[in-house]
Amino acid sequence: MKKIKAFVEVTRGDRVESIHHAEISVFDREGREVFGTENTGRKTYLRSSAKPFQATVLLDTKTDQFFGIPEAWIALTCASHNGEEIHADIVRAFLQKIGLDDSALQCGTHVPLVHTFGDGSEQIRESYSPVYHNCSGKHTGMLAVCRHLEEEVQTYLHFDHPVQKMILKKIEAYSEEKAIHLALDGCTAPVFYISVQGMSRMYRHLACGSDESLGKIWKIMTENSYLIAGKGRFDTQIMEICNGKIAAKVGAEGVQGCAVRLPDGRRFGINIKILDGNRRALASLLIETLLYLEALTDTEIELLKPFHRPELKNYAGRSVGEIRAIFENI
Repeated sequence: MKKIKAFVEVTRGDRVESIHHAEISVFDREGREVFGTENTGRKTYLRSSAKPFQATVLLDTKTDQFFGIPEAWIALTCASHNGEEIHADIVRAFLQKIGLDDSALQCGTHVPLVHTFGDGSEQIRESYSPVYHNCSGKHTGMLAVCRHLEEEVQTYLHFDHPVQKMILKKIEAYSEEKAIHLALDGCTAPVFYISVQGMSRMYRHLACGSDESLGKIWKIMTENSYLIAGKGRFDTQIMEICNGKIAAKVGAEGVQGCAVRLPDGRRFGINIKILDGNRRALASLLIETLLYLEALTDTEIELLKPFHRPELKNYAGRSVGEIRAIFENI
């Protein structure tokens, strides 16, 4: 295994102002950890990077077939979406299809992410339905499984709920870890405390399509990248630029999962955890990792430049520095 130190420098002028340290793990098609930092056994919470794997239960149980759910709707169950109308409309339709409405969602509410990542053209309202929450699709998927299996809807987020137990078994299988500690995510769903290695193993399983459900999730994510995130979002941009060979899913507190399928048959699962939780370091580190793996074409490298070493500007529009990933050999 190639071992490195990984961090991101944030510059101001010609000096480094801040540094974000990271753990990175990369597994190949054969299940070998081939690249990473020294402490990939470090545990942290998977956060929203778990969503593609939580969504497999919808497919395992044939809930999608039972209700006739389109693939684009299933993409929302994998998403941390912007809460644009295209996202909210699908969640509403999905809820209606399973005989529920937004009152069944227990994710809470927040101002849609489009106001953080978009172009500022959207006007902020006084209040929002839970369908605008970035996790509303995941919750709707869980509720759909409850409805199909005739399980209790009101308690669908409880750790001991049958649907959550099914999800936990899948996380254990894909991460190859047991006795996983649970806590509450920002949306009140269970969140999983596993190693950076375990997260990378999970994305390796997604890259390889290790079972039928993951094979479908790969297709759904790569063919519906706008629904996974949305306007101004790195996950959407890198999936669109790389055109079907990358499935990327961010998580809160500086977590990034990425599954890679290359035309030459190589497969990689990647996970990055920024130790101080700052998401601004993620895109630069993921692109640097993909460059090391020789996973990007010249055209893709050029299109990804704004994310690789993003320029920092002040409120007057003046360039003041940049964000840059650094790998040092150990």
